[in-house]
Amino acid sequence: MTKPKGLTALWLPVFLFAGCSAHNDDVPNRENFTAALSRFLDAHGDMCIGKVKWPIDISKDEANERTANSLQLPVLEKIGLVHKQQISDSTTRYTLSDEGNKYYLHKALPSMAANGAITMHDGDLCYGKLRVDKVIGWELPRTVDGVERTVITYTYAIDAAPWTKDADVQRVFPVVAMVVRNGGTLQLKQLVVLTKGGWEGEIGFS
Repeated sequence: MTKPKGLTALWLPVFLFAGCSAHNDDVPNRENFTAALSRFLDAHGDMCIGKVKWPIDISKDEANERTANSLQLPVLEKIGLVHKQQISDSTTRYTLSDEGNKYYLHKALPSMAANGAITMHDGDLCYGKLRVDKVIGWELPRTVDGVERTVITYTYAIDAAPWTKDADVQRVFPVVAMVVRNGGTLQLKQLVVLTKGGWEGEIGFS
């Protein structure tokens, strides 16, 4: 998934197979890849902001340095997702409100580091769910370690939380704004592998 937290906008050379008419589950065609993407996004299409552990404390030094948390958490407080508490002269604590807890998913969610390493978390504060809009194309399938795989290029639709429309949210979470704004136009990619049951999405990149 692509990075805002798992997403990448891509324009890649792809092989288009619009004329494929076979219906076997293992055939690389638009119908099978759309079905595989739909299943994958249903399980893994949650879009989150990367705030996995709560409460979050902000020191005066962080506030002076204008770190991401020091800029973003006051906005989340403004829209009612968190509560603020001064726990010492130098530290402010932010805790999820009842409303914020509605958007915290308690499930295994991946994030990707700059070096490409995938880390799984037990939950995250999430702002939307991706759905398949349209499969644009895919790379020529190849076999790696005995497994046939390819990378699909597609556009997405997103069911976004109402608070993503807030101007301050869009300002301090530019990736969120970009993902929500570009539903239906931004091209993403997804690795799929051929299993006994047909093509299936896989967390990671080729």
